Amino acid sequence: MLRRLTIVFVIQLLAISLFCIGFFPKKNVLNGEAIFHYNKTLQKDSKPVFNKLVVVVIDALRSDFIFDKYSSNFNFVHSKLNSGEAWGFTAFSNPPTVTLPRLKGITTGSTPNFLDAILNVVEDDGSSSISDQDSWLLQLRSNANHRIRFFGDDTWLKLFTPVESIFDSWEGTNSFFVSDFEEVDFNVTRHIPTQIKERDQWDTLILHYLGLDHIGHKGGAFSKFMPNKQTEMDNVIKDIYNNLIDEDSLLVVLGDHGMNDVGNHGGSSAGETHAGMVFLSPKLSKYPYFKDIEAPYETPLNGDNEPSFEFMNQIQQIDLVPTIAAMFNIPIPQNSVGILIPEFLSFLGDDMKYIKVWENLRQLSILNNLTPEIDFNNKNISDTYLTMNEIQQSLTRSATNYSYNKLAVGYCLLIISVIFVSVLVIQDMKFSFTTSLLVFISVVIGISMFGSSFVEEEHQLWWWILTGVLLLAVMCKHKQASTPILCVIIFACLRLLRGWNNSGQKTVYPYVIGNLLNKSPDIQWLLNVTTLVWLSLSININYLSLVDQLIVPTIALAYKANWAIVDKEQVPNYLQKLVIIVGKDILKIKDTNIFTDSLIPMARLFYKVFCVLIVIRISLFATKTINREVFVKGVFKDITIFLLFLSPSKNISQFLLFDIVRRCITQILTNEFNSDITLTSVISLILQNFCFFQFGGTNSIATVDLSNAYHGISSNYNIYVVGLIMAISNFAPAIYWVLFTWQFIYSKPTTIMKGNKWEIFAKSKLPVIFVNCIVGCCLLAACVILRYHLFIWSVFSPKLCYYVVWNLFMGAFIGWIFELSLIAIL
Repeated sequence: MLRRLTIVFVIQLLAISLFCIGFFPKKNVLNGEAIFHYNKTLQKDSKPVFNKLVVVVIDALRSDFIFDKYSSNFNFVHSKLNSGEAWGFTAFSNPPTVTLPRLKGITTGSTPNFLDAILNVVEDDGSSSISDQDSWLLQLRSNANHRIRFFGDDTWLKLFTPVESIFDSWEGTNSFFVSDFEEVDFNVTRHIPTQIKERDQWDTLILHYLGLDHIGHKGGAFSKFMPNKQTEMDNVIKDIYNNLIDEDSLLVVLGDHGMNDVGNHGGSSAGETHAGMVFLSPKLSKYPYFKDIEAPYETPLNGDNEPSFEFMNQIQQIDLVPTIAAMFNIPIPQNSVGILIPEFLSFLGDDMKYIKVWENLRQLSILNNLTPEIDFNNKNISDTYLTMNEIQQSLTRSATNYSYNKLAVGYCLLIISVIFVSVLVIQDMKFSFTTSLLVFISVVIGISMFGSSFVEEEHQLWWWILTGVLLLAVMCKHKQASTPILCVIIFACLRLLRGWNNSGQKTVYPYVIGNLLNKSPDIQWLLNVTTLVWLSLSININYLSLVDQLIVPTIALAYKANWAIVDKEQVPNYLQKLVIIVGKDILKIKDTNIFTDSLIPMARLFYKVFCVLIVIRISLFATKTINREVFVKGVFKDITIFLLFLSPSKNISQFLLFDIVRRCITQILTNEFNSDITLTSVISLILQNFCFFQFGGTNSIATVDLSNAYHGISSNYNIYVVGLIMAISNFAPAIYWVLFTWQFIYSKPTTIMKGNKWEIFAKSKLPVIFVNCIVGCCLLAACVILRYHLFIWSVFSPKLCYYVVWNLFMGAFIGWIFELSLIAIL
């Protein structure tokens, strides 16, 4: 059976891979540089409106951060908006709202490719380069002879390669070390005095600040660090404006995207897609378009009385590209689907403004495979703008070219895997209760893949499936009178878990348990200490009691407390003393910067001790010093501590509830179901999905937690190490419930499990592969059928990515490679 199941699993992975290659192809773009087409001589001889350009990108600058009366501290910007020297816009950022695709849009004017959302975290990837694409940077350098300098997010350096072909001077800062609020911005700001002194030696200056985005990731949109960071950024803008901007200079301040209230981004919520954009120059005061409104502004509301983030005039973020082109008299980059912001037509002469609009219309028509039909006698710009808006909407909807051959082959292979695994299920599981439950779960979750709201709120389905299974367990006849009581305990724990975090994408609740714990640090850390003590003492092991029950949990607790202290969170005094003891006495860190300096060494000490502990445990088992039960349960506990170490502080005490639920379920499965392997696997699968969502996960890229991926990692970014830790951190609860299956079926050979351990492994994996195949068929079909749906890039594509990760990381890496390694030792 193992051989046949392995073949099915390989076919499934191959099918998914082929489908994704066809669904997320590399986008076709026009290469080469654009040229002027209408009245070339006049355009080439015309003087640009501005000669010097400064672009300040403040990562995740949501529109209300810069415009709102109650959440903005950009006082200098507000004063310039009121004097008319600044024009403000709310710029719509097309999802996926992550930095890489948004920078491509800001520089080339092109629509995003969802694959860029994945490449956004692959620092060493070279396929994201746009060195062969036209951009306003390339146009400024080649047609306007601009000397360009850049300092900030090194994503720019990844986009423009070789770097020296675009930038005369540059320095990058790592964009993913999200726990740094200060140094990452100081490394940008420290270059400003030099640029002021050398203002005659450059023409375009680009600065990209990351601190505000990092604060959002760590503490949310309303973090206590947000006001000071906004004031810092406002002072930077003030310094630049007062020392570098004159009548012939233009300063552009913008966010590459926004963020949701939790502080994440990547999805399509209003907060994530509405970024601020402000143009500043003394020349703008000649045309005071916004003189009747005084900044900062009242928060605009939508029909549900929720913030709409739509301040002032609304534009597409990509409209920046043709606007810069017009103001600096360079051709519009070839792949731009932006529209020249109409307010800036005021700076162009009567003839020139028509020419620039016609160039813009031609650009959009060519990209939309239309023959430009331009009536040079029609001077009604409003009609032209209506046409351009229609074309732009059409172009932004068609974001990719699907490879239908790969889609078809991949889908057919998945159908084959469904047929094969269904045969195996019928042969092995027959038509039992477990089989019925398995089919029910597969059908319900599969059908839900065709509805965007069901995908966004998938946690609701797993909650009702789980409570339904509990209800059936209570209604069945019981061999033990304690079973209903155990079910009640399980339900109570699950209900607490359900209210722990915001798990859906539609509604954010302020009073979830996790948020309340963040506001009550004494209670939070008391629960965290209780959880570690509970887990540490859960197994009595004679040989490793000191390391296993004291040293590893203590280091883990000290590090989590130290991490919170460095992030300026409140931590009880007894934990601060613990951190100091570990830092001074074990790590030999000096008193001056003991918290900051001991952070990385303390995490690496944990990794080392953890690895040594695992090696010792394997050695003891190999020499038969400890038996199988002690070994398996010990490994289970060690890995649980490791998962806890990589989890957010507010979620650590969830593992206490996990352990209570595990103990109750183990007793029920043993007493009532004779330790049935397939039923155990099905229960594990349900709990994996349920707890993943209750841990704060969703089917949106916006909830991918990057912060915990840097435990023990320096600022030197390594995609392989960080990627692995990030996956473990985000799937920690799911991994725990996979481990539950291992601990339950491998700890000792009960009557039902006598025989071949490889067959036992196959029997436990059969239900998981069956559900993944059925759900996968529905999801892939939904992605094809709804490929032109409004939510294809904001809902269905992210869900497809999560499905791939569940199969590759949770299925292949954790469920097969890691588990088979454990079985080989047994």
